[in-house]
Amino acid sequence: MLPRCKGHFWQRPLQLYTRRLLPTANRKHTAARMSDKGLVTKTQVQSKYPGVDINLRDHPGRYESHYSVGCHPNVGGIESPILPMREVGMMLLMDKLTDKPEWFKKVFDDKIVEKWRRESQTQSEDALFAAIMRDKMDAPVPQPKRIISEAAFDFCIAELRSKAKYYAQSKLIPILDSSFNTVVKSDELVSNTLHQDIHASFQQLLADQAACPDWHPNSNDTVQDLVHPSMYPFVYGRSKFIHDEVVGVHNAMSFIGQGQIVPKNTDRPTLEGVPRNELYHYSPGGIKINPEYWSNTYQWLPANVAFRDDGKPEFTSYINGLRPDKYPDIYKTVERLLDAVIPAWDQCLTEISGRDRHSSGRRSSRFEWIREANDENDSLWSPFDVEFWKASDYRLPLDSLIELNQEEKLEKEGECLTSEEMDEEYRLYEQGLPPCVAYVDPEKLAREKWRQCREAVLPEPKGFTETEYVPRQNLREKFRESGLQVIVKMASIELTPDKPDFPAGGWHIEGQMNERICATALYYVDCENVTFSHLSFCMATDSYLDDSINYEASAFNWLERVYGTGLHCGDAESSANIQQYGTVETRQGRVLAFPNDFQHAVSSFSLQDKTKPGHRRFIALWLVDPHQRIISTSNVPPQQKEWWLQHQDERNTMSSQTIPESLMTVEEAKEHRLKLMEIRTRVDKISEFGMPGYNFCEH
Repeated sequence: MLPRCKGHFWQRPLQLYTRRLLPTANRKHTAARMSDKGLVTKTQVQSKYPGVDINLRDHPGRYESHYSVGCHPNVGGIESPILPMREVGMMLLMDKLTDKPEWFKKVFDDKIVEKWRRESQTQSEDALFAAIMRDKMDAPVPQPKRIISEAAFDFCIAELRSKAKYYAQSKLIPILDSSFNTVVKSDELVSNTLHQDIHASFQQLLADQAACPDWHPNSNDTVQDLVHPSMYPFVYGRSKFIHDEVVGVHNAMSFIGQGQIVPKNTDRPTLEGVPRNELYHYSPGGIKINPEYWSNTYQWLPANVAFRDDGKPEFTSYINGLRPDKYPDIYKTVERLLDAVIPAWDQCLTEISGRDRHSSGRRSSRFEWIREANDENDSLWSPFDVEFWKASDYRLPLDSLIELNQEEKLEKEGECLTSEEMDEEYRLYEQGLPPCVAYVDPEKLAREKWRQCREAVLPEPKGFTETEYVPRQNLREKFRESGLQVIVKMASIELTPDKPDFPAGGWHIEGQMNERICATALYYVDCENVTFSHLSFCMATDSYLDDSINYEASAFNWLERVYGTGLHCGDAESSANIQQYGTVETRQGRVLAFPNDFQHAVSSFSLQDKTKPGHRRFIALWLVDPHQRIISTSNVPPQQKEWWLQHQDERNTMSSQTIPESLMTVEEAKEHRLKLMEIRTRVDKISEFGMPGYNFCEH
């Protein structure tokens, strides 16, 4: 056990917050004190931290309550059921409709709804199909005649009317929601006053950093990190650590240099050396998680948050990268933003305990689960009109013609086509002449044309029933005693006439297993002279769908068309077991919140006026699963050498002080950032390569 540094938790008389404890941690209660709002219990947190007191790679057991932290498919709760293509189209339609001004009023206006209906039934669905089939366009899935049917549209309107009623009381819009997975958006959670204060905070940081902007690596000097957790992270074997949570906000600078170094964990960082007969445990569907999903070198540092008696959140330790004694107003502004977005986290988080899941909103698909399917069942397809297809000038592919002729000759004469007959088929086909189908019955020829051109009859949604959107959980109440841990990022994407484009980002989940990030809240502060941008969402699905669907071998193309994915195992027509959920516009003033089960990717965008600069600025708040404390800034004194030098200069104590060896220069911090990014990029690639296709194989 590391030595504990004794001292006060903070140096803030008459503050309105309470230092409280995690329900899962060992606790030691101390004294009580009076605040100007009544008796507040002061407690001393003695948590067990991964990488210090417990195994670095500890993660919630099957029956421990937790929020899913994403990252690896074997982490419970991060898989989505496979969704029908039509359901994804419905979610995208509802997202677009809720982007309309006063949608919550218009959805009750029958004339407007009828206009929307006509548009949904007549407009091209090419873009909708492309969005649903993102990264799966090679799958054997042609675009259906109509994705949004009349019944699907009616369901969407009924659902939007229900959501409009909930929006009136909450200002939250659950979107891209199905089967316990929900993205939340809101353009009204942040008041105009708070928006102006956040804008002012960005202006202050941009001005202070103008002489030496911190451009994010590999961003072509377009992404300026104002506050970023990859700078000055916790470094095993380098950073100082204090077991008691004593480093606060106002007293943070006084703890610089204190603590002990936590040795680096050397326990098997990769799968090298794992016996071959045990490797399957680490594959998707197994019982273990690849150890590389944890870093034994780095961890982002969250700030601790307590709830005051009035329920408002307040930082009780400093935000890494935001000097607390220099930017007290920004701290207060971020606290107010956190207060605004907590209800959105309540809306989208799902608590998992054993087989039980507790969440608000939609907990199942809008469609019945398909139990049985067979391509030979004609009722699953558009009707076969034999006379129509006999007269059709549709030209079957050459291989299909030869196969038909071959089968018919074998059946009638017991012989295969001769080489001369095969050559004649090729000659006629190449010259565009009618094929030689002497052995093929005209009705069979017509049926083959229909089989290759037929439309799948897509299932319709279930009858609409009301969904309870009011959250079943409340972070403020559930973790009132222990508080939260939040990681903060503030960034500005700066485009210029010389650098007018921002490229699309790759799919990723936030953090590694170390950070235990369970939810994200994004607030888009400023969007000036840039084109629209979107955030896309997808999730992993179970690859063993054939365990729950009865189908005939190689007769599941109807299922592929229903679900919009290739189901062949291990060939060119196989698709990764990824479920697309759709895209959401990232407009100015919008809050987006979502659980860290979702992989997400930002779209590209550019300058609108190529002769002028433009920018997109945002703040990200990442919630650490509050069921388990991790090392935070309350345990790790500031590591910025620059802060310490400025602090000493302001106090005129520079000459009498020795620079603590725990401090990092900007250059060293940037070296650690590059190494941290390299590790996380490797993990993203491992995650990408670890997504198998669906196991719909030959029996």
